[in-house]
Amino acid sequence: MGYRKAELLTWLLSILCFSCLSSGFSPVDNYLIDCGSSTNTSVGNRVFIADNLASKLLSTPQDVLAKTNSNSITTSSDSPLYQTARVFTGSSKYTFSIGQSGRHWIRLYFYPFVYNSYNMSLANFAVSTQDHVLLSNFSVKSSAVAKEYSLNVTSNVLVITFTPSNNSFAFLNAIEVVSVPSALITDDANTISPPGSFKGLLPTALETVWRVNMGGQTVTPDNDTLWRTWIPDKSFLVQPNAATNVSYVAGVKYVSGGATQDTAPPTVYGTATRMNSVFDPGNIFNVSWEFNVDPGFQYLVRFHFCDIVSASLNELYFNVFIDPWIVVKDLDLSTYLVNQLAVAYYMDYVLVTTASNKLRVSVGPSTVNGNFPDAILNGLEIMKMNSSEGSLSAADSVIISSDSSSKKNLGVIVGKEKKTNSSKTIKDMDSIIHKWNNFSIHGK
Repeated sequence: MGYRKAELLTWLLSILCFSCLSSGFSPVDNYLIDCGSSTNTSVGNRVFIADNLASKLLSTPQDVLAKTNSNSITTSSDSPLYQTARVFTGSSKYTFSIGQSGRHWIRLYFYPFVYNSYNMSLANFAVSTQDHVLLSNFSVKSSAVAKEYSLNVTSNVLVITFTPSNNSFAFLNAIEVVSVPSALITDDANTISPPGSFKGLLPTALETVWRVNMGGQTVTPDNDTLWRTWIPDKSFLVQPNAATNVSYVAGVKYVSGGATQDTAPPTVYGTATRMNSVFDPGNIFNVSWEFNVDPGFQYLVRFHFCDIVSASLNELYFNVFIDPWIVVKDLDLSTYLVNQLAVAYYMDYVLVTTASNKLRVSVGPSTVNGNFPDAILNGLEIMKMNSSEGSLSAADSVIISSDSSSKKNLGVIVGKEKKTNSSKTIKDMDSIIHKWNNFSIHGK
């Protein structure tokens, strides 16, 4: 009888845990398509529908459904999606009805394999919406690539067009179009060069370049209310020996005015990379991470903080940097919002257009009150902002740099310098894509 009670208790707890995870955001628009597949495909707790069930959404000159027998494509949780693909031999369009305007995820999955005469590693193509170019001169040479974008959709339809380059074709393994909570990306953020505030994020298209869980393991979509993937930070650390990992997931608190579980899950806020200076107050250094980025774009950088290391309030002070600029000086997380420890919090910063292909983020100790040198970071997101031409393709940065005087920047920096709000509609997408096809840009 005791065994049966324990078994029942375990079952009830598992149901409650699933209910807690499922009780978050419920998207109005939720399109999940496994391209080329003849059957529905389960990926965690979500179901991607078979290709033929989405046929009414697609306009294409030819039906080419491809399948591979390879069992070693990827070890990721979304690997079933890479077993099949749809090949586009000419310009093809998915048209999605939008039930609720606002920001939407667009997630595109690519894995090249050979099917009949189609060697997908040789495919070269562009992907665009009515207002933005997402990819141009895009190709995937070997490993699986997942691209994630968030766009503000204001019309009742979203059209995603795949345009092959001359004498080539396009392909796609899977696609998602999913509503995003309106509070996830607000209209304003901070700036650091010059210091001030930025307004104009709402109409801006974003590409997720990096989403990183500091001090923790990979967070899979099943463990995120918005089905995001967070990768570990170890490979980005400039000096791994300067950092140590800490974890206190059970202690994370979400309070009014701060982050929510839609902002980031407890498995992100409950882990951190910490300055490795324990018991040695003479060690004064920064913990730094370095990321590859496309030059010629502005970036939205979101810091995730949660003080899971302090024993009391006003114990941890540290500085935060992006490249040479100090973002926050003498940051004391316990004084934000509610004077509590382990409260989930985030900060958004918009950077000036970068000329470098590297972006460095650092945290380091403060000298306030002679406190013990310490610093933490729990999570980080780096999002590329669309150019004034409405593009997120790296090819656009080449065009901007060659004629920068005729280009405009995004948004408005309040109280500093005015900039023109751009979310320019591209009237003739085909001609722009044709012009960009002279460049060679490959997927990361």
